[in-house]
Amino acid sequence: MKRSLNKLHYCFYLIESKLHYLFNKINPALLLYKIPSVKKRMKVKYDIENTTEFLDNFWTDKKNGFGLMFIGGWLIGIIALIFISFGIIVIKITNPELVLNNYYFISLGVVSYLICYFLVFKDSEYLKYFDEFKNWKIAEKRKNILLSIIFIIGVIALFFSSLLCFN
Repeated sequence: MKRSLNKLHYCFYLIESKLHYLFNKINPALLLYKIPSVKKRMKVKYDIENTTEFLDNFWTDKKNGFGLMFIGGWLIGIIALIFISFGIIVIKITNPELVLNNYYFISLGVVSYLICYFLVFKDSEYLKYFDEFKNWKIAEKRKNILLSIIFIIGVIALFFSSLLCFN
């Protein structure tokens, strides 16, 4: 399970970093940093030579990047959605009159956070897996990313089917 979660986390990282670089190509706000006065101000005030490089490092850094925090939230959310879906299915099968309260959802969110923390985030365990997975061949990366996208779609379908099918 630990390896699978880290593989999913790495695939999320690859997807997010590719989307970041794609967005950089179509982002008109980056054109502001080409204005000489803005470029000079960034250099004087913030000591930044190349703003695009700074933003890329800010988003895609494997240790402290903002995109890494973003995909960590996605990973926790996917695990929580799995638990919530199975919980709804079990409760609707065993006791259909039971109404779920907020404590149920909060507790499953905390459990999913703890699972992700101990299996992925603790002591930056994911960095070891990132180093291992970066040696994947292109075909293997594509296969794993496609499987991750299919997994996400499957989890979303499971959630909606748990809400609709067991009434």
